[in-house]
Amino acid sequence: MKIYFAVIVILFIGFSGAPAKGQNSDDYQNIKNSFLNPPQSARPKVYWWCLNGNIDTVRAKQELHAMKEAGIAGFDFFEIGVPPSDTMIPGGPAFMSDQSLQLIKFAVDEAGKLGLTVGLNLASSWNAGGNWVKPEHGGKSLYSSKISIKGNAQAQKIKLPFPEISFPKESLIGGNGETLIPFSKNGRPEYYEEIAVLAIPSAIEKGKLDTANIIDVTRLFNPETDELNWKAPAGDWEICRYVCSNSGQQVVRPSPFSAGLTIDHFDSTAVETHLMYIINRLLPVLGDFRKTALKSFYLASYEARGFVWTSTLPEEFKKVNGYDIRKFIPSFFNPELFEKGIAEKIQTDFKKTLSELMINNLYKKSKEVCNRYGLKINSEAGGPGYPLYNGPAEPLKAQGSIDIPRGEFWINHSRFYKDGNDSIDILRVVKEAAAASHIYEKRIVEEEAFTSFMHWQEGPFDMKPFGDRAFCEGMNRVVFHGFSHNISSSGFPGYVYHAGTHFNDKRVWWSKAKPFIDYVSRISAVFQKTNFKADVLWYYGDKVPNSATPKNTHFKVGSGYDYEVINTEILLDKLSVKNGKLILSNGAEFSLLVLEDEGNINSKVLKKLEELVKQGAVIIGEKPEKMDDVVAETDRKKLLNNLWSSASGLSENKLPPKGKIYSGISPLKMLQTLNIQPDIDYSGKDSELIDFIHSNKNDLDFYFIRNTQNEWLSRNIKFRQQNKSPEIWNPVSGEIFPASIFNRTGEFVDLPLTLPPYGACFVLFKKSSLPPKFTSISETTPPLFEYTSEGINFLQEGTFSLEGSEQSLSVQNKIETNTIDGPWNVVFAKGWGAPEETVFQKLISWTESPIEGIKYYSGTATYKKTFQYEAKTKTGNESIYLDLGEISKVADVWLNGKHLGISWSKPYRFEITNILKQGENTLTIEIANVWSNRLTGDAITGQKFTNTNIETTIVPAKTMESGDQKRYPWAEVPLIKSGLLGPVTIQTFHPVTIN
Repeated sequence: MKIYFAVIVILFIGFSGAPAKGQNSDDYQNIKNSFLNPPQSARPKVYWWCLNGNIDTVRAKQELHAMKEAGIAGFDFFEIGVPPSDTMIPGGPAFMSDQSLQLIKFAVDEAGKLGLTVGLNLASSWNAGGNWVKPEHGGKSLYSSKISIKGNAQAQKIKLPFPEISFPKESLIGGNGETLIPFSKNGRPEYYEEIAVLAIPSAIEKGKLDTANIIDVTRLFNPETDELNWKAPAGDWEICRYVCSNSGQQVVRPSPFSAGLTIDHFDSTAVETHLMYIINRLLPVLGDFRKTALKSFYLASYEARGFVWTSTLPEEFKKVNGYDIRKFIPSFFNPELFEKGIAEKIQTDFKKTLSELMINNLYKKSKEVCNRYGLKINSEAGGPGYPLYNGPAEPLKAQGSIDIPRGEFWINHSRFYKDGNDSIDILRVVKEAAAASHIYEKRIVEEEAFTSFMHWQEGPFDMKPFGDRAFCEGMNRVVFHGFSHNISSSGFPGYVYHAGTHFNDKRVWWSKAKPFIDYVSRISAVFQKTNFKADVLWYYGDKVPNSATPKNTHFKVGSGYDYEVINTEILLDKLSVKNGKLILSNGAEFSLLVLEDEGNINSKVLKKLEELVKQGAVIIGEKPEKMDDVVAETDRKKLLNNLWSSASGLSENKLPPKGKIYSGISPLKMLQTLNIQPDIDYSGKDSELIDFIHSNKNDLDFYFIRNTQNEWLSRNIKFRQQNKSPEIWNPVSGEIFPASIFNRTGEFVDLPLTLPPYGACFVLFKKSSLPPKFTSISETTPPLFEYTSEGINFLQEGTFSLEGSEQSLSVQNKIETNTIDGPWNVVFAKGWGAPEETVFQKLISWTESPIEGIKYYSGTATYKKTFQYEAKTKTGNESIYLDLGEISKVADVWLNGKHLGISWSKPYRFEITNILKQGENTLTIEIANVWSNRLTGDAITGQKFTNTNIETTIVPAKTMESGDQKRYPWAEVPLIKSGLLGPVTIQTFHPVTIN
């Protein structure tokens, strides 16, 4: 083994100072306590997938206990079916049947005993609905029939055909393939409503149809006889009959006995009827919900296709838009008849109407009903909608209308769409949910987290970058997607829902998952108790549907800055100006408002913008050509010309004059003009090596920063803070250290910082005027180092200088490294194909073993090693670490019988200063990998160690961002490196004490 000697040479050093003070101590202690011991509200939940409605109460009790022991706070009871090809999972009782209710009661009661909270999904799968939904309350569409006649100004009795009511597959999602809509003997659906009968001249040239030429003859039509009695004017006419009936949309993937219609999500009566059915079924079984563990109902994301209608739409359309929709109905079936601009305006107004109907009649109505019974409503109200589905609701307003906004994010998928030059992740709905929670003051930002079609191939560290990215977009509570319930006979890895990260007690590394759960809980705890801060407001426009898009995709300010997203409602009602700053009702303040370039502006928005700029707000955006979807001419054009001004004459560091909106300038350039420095700044920031989010509580400012690369990163980072001192809060370990090297320079605090691969931490700034002991490490890019409770450790060898205003220190750093090489005894779990005990002459991946049972092994293996340690030098200030090198995927470690802990995130190491002995030492390391290898092995060899309903999977992409979505059978899935890969070393550092 190689041995290095560390020598520290002190040229000059002087110490002075006192503890930092001046921060709000109550806030500080409160947030610190939550970080160290995250409350239930910050701990993650899971989707508890009850596949096919089949629940084994013995296993269920074990699973709920496993959740509790792992640090999970609760679950959403989510019954769901499996694909027809999956015949391994028997069907359970129909959702909301008597037997189903007893199983729900069992789960709620058991959760209550354990202190877990329960949410209940409002369907067997999604969208909301069930076998109790009557046709009049089901999802609806609009159908038409057409007949041609010749008019002669004489009374005619015209027989109008009834529209064909059919449910083409392309307009529906999921379902059981059967038509659940009841039809009468006459072939017509039992439920339908006559909407309108219109006479349209046949000879009108395309694009020239004027509603003045359309005759509404609805009042002359007798639906009992299907006869129209009309004196048709001379000429050729087309008579169009429009009928509202069911769309045929079913709940998407119900359990075998739970198929039913989706409710009409735009009809308050249908929504309340659905909710009250579930509530009235539950109340006799559970009693007062307030006295149970049931805390919320969940509305999954609205995912539908096809044309949408509802009974009250004409009335609501007129209320929202100020004119009648009836004569424009033909534009939905034949848009080419109308002038293009008119057809587009009708579509715009129609979507806005649907949005208002959905927000008021689904989300607000659900909240009203749930709150009445002591429950909260939780929903992915914001998506994934546009552009993946035709969910019409304006997402920020929709999320703001419920109790608990929830978004979602996936790993390793390819659902992207092009937006100009951007490739935008459709299935990342984080920034949007966070913005809604902020601007509507909801506090909680839940995320359906880590969804994937990549089965059993990831460990916690593989998931970490995606979770950290979501935290940097505003997530403050994780909902793991998901924990599949397994009946007793399911084996390993068991039965699971066909998407998700399978975060359940049958995971190989489940017994070692708690530190990862604690990690996401600590971060969530800080964010739940602080408020988001940014420099820029982005008004994302007035169109419906809309999307706030993932952070820094369609909209971006510039590296080192962040932004909030607002909609029309918040802009009109909750935005003001004070001392040149834009102020939201939640107290957040911003320096700049940026308008989305839609080419059109709402006249109410325009009036508000005019007021804001007169009060001193700085606003930029391109001048629209239209106002209220009409090309701006005469007075309107003059108004726009007077309000907008080119930014070409603005100079840097000079405030623009009041009363104007400036075009032709980027958000970044305007911030520079306003002399607003980046919130964080560092060398190479344009390459976005570091992602961040900033939050605060009174005088406390928290920056959560993450290394976006899978390699070590060290930088001098400038934080836009004054008269404050930094602390490092490590969410992996829960440790808090003072940052002993920093420099206050004008508007900034400069802080050298090292982050491990995909590493992340909080940097807290609290009030202090005391000078630091050292202000910099001499190099432009600092060496790899870490803060400790007493100073720093340099993590690389070399000569380094610490500089201060009154002191300096030169350090010649060497690291004594002992490599633990030679053979290792390895014990594998009995009965899983590998020899119970073997010797590895050197550390290799199990997949490299010539022994088939080891090559394909999935499970936990225990490495044991007795080694000699003799320190070559001992100065009394050593810090000694055990470094495992590389592992796959999680390690649990003991040295000399003392448990060091679980390591899941780089660097895989532990401090052992007071545990390592001179002479003989015993090291024990348990390594857990993933199920993928054994599934592949079984598929290749024909062995049956595993049992699951999943037959194919996608494989990880290099970055796990946009992977190949081809489904590979297990026999073709590449093996994943597994085990203790090393090198395992003992490293002796000589900390630099700074006090």
